[in-house]
Amino acid sequence: MVVLDLRERSLARGENPAHTKQLALEIPRTAKHLIMDLPIGSKEGSYDLALLNEAGDEVSRATGTATLKDQIVILRADIDIGDLSPGFYFLGVRQPGLEWSRYPARVI
Repeated sequence: MVVLDLRERSLARGENPAHTKQLALEIPRTAKHLIMDLPIGSKEGSYDLALLNEAGDEVSRATGTATLKDQIVILRADIDIGDLSPGFYFLGVRQPGLEWSRYPARVI
């Protein structure tokens, strides 16, 4: 299980995350379950999440449900990234039908 705090990492949809100064999220290849504190203003409900390569192609995908707890919207999802090579990716998070919000991520 890996806990990721995205609350201070709000990006405009479509903004190029390669040009931000954010530190990459670290996600171990052994991770099977992600718990993400979503940015302020996020809604409860179903979400898609994916690891995207630098070209923006999906290399791993999962779905999860976000719920409100203690004024934080928390997204929980099962994901299997054991086959991915360590390196730099983007963590994409979106509600179905919307654009990806991308966060720099490093698979370790």
